[in-house]
Amino acid sequence: METELNPLQRAVIEALGVPAGWEPLPDDIVQTIEDQLTEALAPIKGLFTADNPLRINKHHIATVHGCEKYHMLNRQAQFAWNINTVRGTIAHKGIELLLNWRGPIIPSEIVDAAITSVAENPRESASDFISSLPANELAELRGAVVGAVTNFLECFPPVKPQWRPMVEYSASYSLFDKSVLFTSRMDLVLGAPGRKVLIDLKTGRLTPTHRDDLRFYALVETLRSRQPPRSLCSHSLDSARLDDEDVTEGLLQSAVRRTAQGTLLIADLVLKTREPEIRPGFQCRWCPANDNCEVGQKYLRQLTGEEDADE
Repeated sequence: METELNPLQRAVIEALGVPAGWEPLPDDIVQTIEDQLTEALAPIKGLFTADNPLRINKHHIATVHGCEKYHMLNRQAQFAWNINTVRGTIAHKGIELLLNWRGPIIPSEIVDAAITSVAENPRESASDFISSLPANELAELRGAVVGAVTNFLECFPPVKPQWRPMVEYSASYSLFDKSVLFTSRMDLVLGAPGRKVLIDLKTGRLTPTHRDDLRFYALVETLRSRQPPRSLCSHSLDSARLDDEDVTEGLLQSAVRRTAQGTLLIADLVLKTREPEIRPGFQCRWCPANDNCEVGQKYLRQLTGEEDADE
């Protein structure tokens, strides 16, 4: 039965629907984009192997364009779960279950099923962290995720099967005999090949980096499927804010330049051909090197007004 859409849901439909007169990008754009990326990365051809490839994802590109020292610390450190990161994981699992749920839609029940699914799956790296949470922290986590899933229900129109929804959709592309590997994992993808809408669901505020992340996704998807997606969308579940843009040849070329530049920087750092540069930024607030980094400490003092920027 069709249900009446609320204003937020109508806004999503208007933003993500196929506009009148839309035409897919010409087929030859894919080869052009691939040639540009291959040429830009020619300097690192032969420096890595398929057995030990240079792995590149959106987080690698984002961090290396910020502080290279922070990038390397993240690359070398073992990932540790916390409440904020696991909140996003459980929220995405809840939305995945929601899209395939049979029966009454009750957010709290869907979230309970999502928590159980992750906590009892030995292949999920977050399972031990969730199982170790005391009752009060687990209750807080549950409440936060119920809010995120409820927001998704209020903001997004009911997702129809004919939209071909895919949750946690992974794509990869490699160069130079699989020695350089680009990987992506998208929260939600709607549409058929050549008409796909790539959607990132955020449990916090939207930032300019999120748009760059989606452009990286668009590049990987274009090269993997040989068909560019139609559009990109970041959606904040907390603020109900939507940030979308159409995929154009210019967008893909911009993604090639940013990805190639970041990949070359990462290759230098991995091969230790130079020392990482320290560039202060918002990452200083949670960088593990804060106690011993004078540049980062000065930046944080400037943020809090304890020190003027020109001192």
